[in-house]
Amino acid sequence: MTTSRSPEIPLVSVDRTEPRYRPVPAWTVLLLLAVFMILNFADRISLALAAQPLIKELHLSAAQFGLISSSFYFLYSISAVGVGFLATRHVPLKWLLFVMSLLWAATQLPVFFFAGGGVLLGTRIGLGAAEGPATAVANSTAYSWFPREKRGLPTAVLTSGASLAKIVAAPLLTLLIVHSGWRSAFLALGLAGLVWCAVWLFAGRTGPFAVTPAAPRKEERAERRRTFLKVATSRTFIVLLIATYPMYALISVVFSWFPSYLQAGLHFSPITSGFLFGLPSVIGMVFMLGSGWLTDRLLARGVSARVAHGLVPTLALALGGVLLAVLPLAGSSRYLAYFVLIAGYCLTLVAQPIVYAAIGTAAAPSQRTSVLSLFIALQSTSGIIAPWATGALLDHADNQVDGYNTAFVVIGVLCAAGGVVAAFFVDSGRDSARDSARA
Repeated sequence: MTTSRSPEIPLVSVDRTEPRYRPVPAWTVLLLLAVFMILNFADRISLALAAQPLIKELHLSAAQFGLISSSFYFLYSISAVGVGFLATRHVPLKWLLFVMSLLWAATQLPVFFFAGGGVLLGTRIGLGAAEGPATAVANSTAYSWFPREKRGLPTAVLTSGASLAKIVAAPLLTLLIVHSGWRSAFLALGLAGLVWCAVWLFAGRTGPFAVTPAAPRKEERAERRRTFLKVATSRTFIVLLIATYPMYALISVVFSWFPSYLQAGLHFSPITSGFLFGLPSVIGMVFMLGSGWLTDRLLARGVSARVAHGLVPTLALALGGVLLAVLPLAGSSRYLAYFVLIAGYCLTLVAQPIVYAAIGTAAAPSQRTSVLSLFIALQSTSGIIAPWATGALLDHADNQVDGYNTAFVVIGVLCAAGGVVAAFFVDSGRDSARDSARA
């Protein structure tokens, strides 16, 4: 049936019948979106995997390479917010995803043919602009296929795209780099992006739980702005943003520097580093999928959103930060340092899908993409600073290990502090715009 207009949140259901969950098409689209997210993160890690031969061939300092890595985030936030708002104004999610993937492929191919410092800088800026909205638009498309109480696991599946990219893509790209040169990795990713575009063109679509805004009256537009601002300025939104800001800094550093840390810091071979790069992803994916399943179960059993969407992610974030902060205690044992680092990293990752689910659920359905886009855009600005700052620390440190340890300790302390503070203040159920409108 068609949802009637109200002064609070004017919505029109996409289907004229009551939305019904259909598992087969829902999971088919979700798997396509998972591949989309794998390509998203594979494009990001290609530069990190090629870092050592690339730095030597192009004669770059650590700070210069860090700047190129950070340039990915220069337009990332702006495009995330801009496209997020486009998605709420009758621009189909299917075509947004198609265009984004096409642009990703277009930024990979020039590196293969015209590699240089300037080309790398320009293509990374372009890639960041094209990938900025990916997480929010992919999650919103997935949410259109799943009812509210079943969204935790799909969110975890999409968030695990980063892990799957490192499990599946990193070893393959490393072998390509070792045997065919670092440029070949960019060519392979460009071609893979074009193939995904072709498949999505025929198989991709939004589901029965999708909603589009009705043409609002003046007073309705004012009410929609109020509900959007209620979520964006809520204590839950702000505290979760502050708490996960260093978490995203850690992710950007891992995606930029982790293979180099394994090679130059811990003295593993390039091929071994490529495979070790994927191991944290196996653990992280299990943690994220498990946390998504757990929060869905907790909510289904009547546990409050404050526990499921508040305490679970923030305490995991705090514990992960503590492990990162004690990384220097590993001393010269490279295997101990490796496992302490991945344990801390994987625990912080637990927070990511649950936090996105909390923010997305708190928003009104018609504003979910824009609210998620704003949150991720603000969160990702930490990536502008962290990779470059890590490179600067490496250039000024007495040795590579000390430089990396300093970067991870600073991020760990911030994650631990943010997790502890957020555990006391987060309550997504209290700050839900939907619940406020119903009241």
